[in-house]
Amino acid sequence: MNEEMIHIFYNGEILTFDQGNSKVNAMAIFQDKILTIGMEVEVRREVEKFLKSYNRTHPNKIKVQETDLGGTCIVPGFIDAHMHPGLYIIFKTQLDLSGVRSYAELEDILKKEDQRLEPGKWILGLKLMEETFKDPVERRFPNRYDLDKMCSSRPILIFRYDGHICVVNSAVLEIIGINATTLKKFTSISGEIKVDSGGNPTGIFTEGAMSLILDKMPSPDIQQLQEAAKKVSTELASFGITTCGGIIQAGEEGPAGKAGAIELALIEALIREDLLEQDYVFYIITDKPKKLKRLRKSISKLNKEPNRFVVGGIKLFADGTFGASTAYMFEPFADSPNGTCGFMVHEKEELYKLAKETFELGFQIACHTIGDKANRIVVDMFQDLLKGFEGKARQCRIEHASQLTREVITDIADLGLILVCQPAFINSEYTWLEKRLGPKRIRYTYPFRSLIDAGVLIAGASDAPVESANVFKAIQACVTRNGFVVEEVIPTIEALRMFTINAAYALGQETIKGSLEKGKLADFLILKQNPISLPSEQLGMIQILTTYHRGKPIYLAE
Repeated sequence: MNEEMIHIFYNGEILTFDQGNSKVNAMAIFQDKILTIGMEVEVRREVEKFLKSYNRTHPNKIKVQETDLGGTCIVPGFIDAHMHPGLYIIFKTQLDLSGVRSYAELEDILKKEDQRLEPGKWILGLKLMEETFKDPVERRFPNRYDLDKMCSSRPILIFRYDGHICVVNSAVLEIIGINATTLKKFTSISGEIKVDSGGNPTGIFTEGAMSLILDKMPSPDIQQLQEAAKKVSTELASFGITTCGGIIQAGEEGPAGKAGAIELALIEALIREDLLEQDYVFYIITDKPKKLKRLRKSISKLNKEPNRFVVGGIKLFADGTFGASTAYMFEPFADSPNGTCGFMVHEKEELYKLAKETFELGFQIACHTIGDKANRIVVDMFQDLLKGFEGKARQCRIEHASQLTREVITDIADLGLILVCQPAFINSEYTWLEKRLGPKRIRYTYPFRSLIDAGVLIAGASDAPVESANVFKAIQACVTRNGFVVEEVIPTIEALRMFTINAAYALGQETIKGSLEKGKLADFLILKQNPISLPSEQLGMIQILTTYHRGKPIYLAE
């Protein structure tokens, strides 16, 4: 039988992120919760009172452990309100192409992988960032003709880093049966199957059309996935993340087709095997909202502790991304040769129908929305949805909210909608966004300062594995923006709130986590430096000494 223990932390700088942003120097935890928090004298007094009461009614006396923080800093555990755990794990088993900077490098990697793999195995490459290639002439997404020159002996599938556009070689096109003659059979697919001037498929697929490939793609080995899950949990803990908003596919009707059913089964299996360290609130990609009730019941049965794994709502898609030029815009992309404005993945009427059914079931709606016109449509959709449902705005989330207008920001604030934003997008996009959007529109691209000034609640997220889940690098992006539209920088404390109490609110868990207060879960980090007092350019290098999740250390710095 484990001994009961009170753990007192003292002589530190503790940032609580409670309603008053209190700063104290001591905290005591018992089991998985915060027993008391405040100045050291008060905390010790409260611990003594608790011990006397507890020892009168329990046969086993409690031991007290003390940690002198030595001036280090404690903050709440970080919460990533939007990431993709299944994809994150799968990506760990495949080629990471984020460091590729030329077509020659890409060819070299593919040829080495071709030599390594058994015959018939697919090559899956992820996170290609063609906008970062050294030669400006090469800054275009590859097509099947490029891949065929590099390797034609086996199927190749490569995803752009944003995950909304992919390319395959001719071997894959043959497997899925797409050619100039058969294209007409796939006109009902959402998204695009791009063709050349002769009407032949180029191997490039966007948005929902990617399901045609994912349906045929072999699944990784289960042992590989289990090992990858351990690596992901450890990596998240090293970034200080104790809770995640997990976006997962839940069936063959989603954009990933059969791969969606595999992703849900993978997550459920990993929960059963205790391979996920963090808490998760899941948002399900499905076009059947009633499925949420069944999933909430089945996943709740897997909980060994209260609220470890929860189904929070549905994930919907309004449009695409800047990188794939599929975000829905009022005006064409500035660098588009054919004047494209992107497109809606689901029209307003379809979004409203799915959102209304989800809303009435009591779940949240998390709607992926990037372009300025898409955001206008989605805000209008939520406005229609909320008529007669005052006080229910917290069920309405806009994911990303990348390109806004001043009028849309005002309406978001008036309605009380929640925005879940990814500061790490700035790190990946700041060098090329002005070229794609033009100098006028970038003024309201990731406009965090304008949103906060308007009274909008912004929750922080990574969209991992699309971006790194490193929270302090994301916080630095909020505070410096790499020089991109510096009018929209925000103070460090606001950036920290995005990944703590604001993110907890976005997940509907602000009463149990997100701030350090008596009775809340003991999710917290011990940091070598106080981020509030550090120069902004050093925030991304803060050292996390220990990550505590529900009162137990899940990461210790070496």
